[in-house]
Amino acid sequence: MTEQKSIEREENRSLDVLIINSPLFRDKVDGYDEDSLPPLGLGYIATDLWSNGITVELLDAVEANIPLDILLAVIHQKHPRYVALNVFTTNLHLVREIVESINDEVRFIIGGLATKNLYQMILRWNISCPVDIVIGEGDFVVSAIVQGKPLDIICQDGNKRVITVSATSPYFPHDISNIPLDRSFFVNQPLRHALGFNEVSIVTSRGCMYNCAFCSAARSLNKETPIRERNAQSVANEVKMLCELYPDMHSVRVLDDLFLRNTGSVERAVCMFEYVPVTWRAMAHVLSFYKLSDPQLLKLKRSGCMEVFIGIESGSPRILKMIHKTSDVDLIKRTIERLFRVGINVKGYFIFGFETEKIEDMQMTYDLARQLKESSVKNHTNFRTSVFQFRPYHGTELYHDMISKGRIIDEIVYNGDLSTNIGRKQFNFTSGNFSETSDEDLRKFITETNGINQ
Repeated sequence: MTEQKSIEREENRSLDVLIINSPLFRDKVDGYDEDSLPPLGLGYIATDLWSNGITVELLDAVEANIPLDILLAVIHQKHPRYVALNVFTTNLHLVREIVESINDEVRFIIGGLATKNLYQMILRWNISCPVDIVIGEGDFVVSAIVQGKPLDIICQDGNKRVITVSATSPYFPHDISNIPLDRSFFVNQPLRHALGFNEVSIVTSRGCMYNCAFCSAARSLNKETPIRERNAQSVANEVKMLCELYPDMHSVRVLDDLFLRNTGSVERAVCMFEYVPVTWRAMAHVLSFYKLSDPQLLKLKRSGCMEVFIGIESGSPRILKMIHKTSDVDLIKRTIERLFRVGINVKGYFIFGFETEKIEDMQMTYDLARQLKESSVKNHTNFRTSVFQFRPYHGTELYHDMISKGRIIDEIVYNGDLSTNIGRKQFNFTSGNFSETSDEDLRKFITETNGINQ
């Protein structure tokens, strides 16, 4: 099915919708060889458009490392009726430049999680073309826009409309178990991971039950949107289909906001994966594991769980409490060490540079990462770090706290200096150092904690 549909799209010269996974950089990045995850959300939208007889292409500007001038030329050359773009806090200025640079007969659709907190800013942009700003999940509403169906418009300013997809909308995806996804829209599946295996990505749930103060997906910010899970059988069926579609696939990466969120989700994961011949990796909360018995953890490992990603963030109980994370550092250590003992690898995410963070807080974070690395070596497993500089995202609790105190938050820009030291160009952005340490000390701790991977 996927190959045939790809051919059909290429042969059709009339393009209704060009969907763009929006770029992170204005210019082509020299030496850019980083893999990027497939934009599954955009793929669901593209699949729905095509199923409704609407011609569509999906252009992944991140994966292809397309500079802004070339991207604009592509839009002019293809001349679609609609251009649909996702927007993030990190690329807001680039999306603005795209839509303000086009003045021919094109309509724009802008969506993504960030629009909820950015739409008032987007309304002030100097855009000559009509623009629809979508707040909420876009699976079905984009085709409704293109087909001129009734919409829930919450405000309008000239040629700009703000459309919401609430839980009561006819376009809201209540049941996510069987939403079709045509994978021929993705150019990088399976993805060849740097560690040497081929991996395909899936989504099994939407939403997060936790309330991290730095995160736009926090439950307190999205209370109107219910958390939804696919049934275990639909996931198992998709994985079996992927094994047939990609015979060289070794692993599945689950791209949920938080796949393993509690003990029940662990049991559910075992049901999904225990009868398929692949390993899998996913985001997890440390509290998902600490009440599980060793036999239960071993069963998780035997289902194919190769690695879990855990947002540890800090080794300082004070900072952890401030950002609404688990503040019992000993519990974090013990739980992760139990994962090591049954053979499950862990990738720990860390953030440096929170407001009020002191050098002693940073030292505790580094010490925790080092201790976990040493424990993984003793257990013949692998502990990796993924380290970030704190940046306040629009709408989050920390962002509002800082604004209320009169803090100046600069526009988020690419941190080339940090990328030179630790790599991962697509993740290194900054809007300033908000900690109580020097820029030099902040950089030192980020670099050294990332260096644990060496």
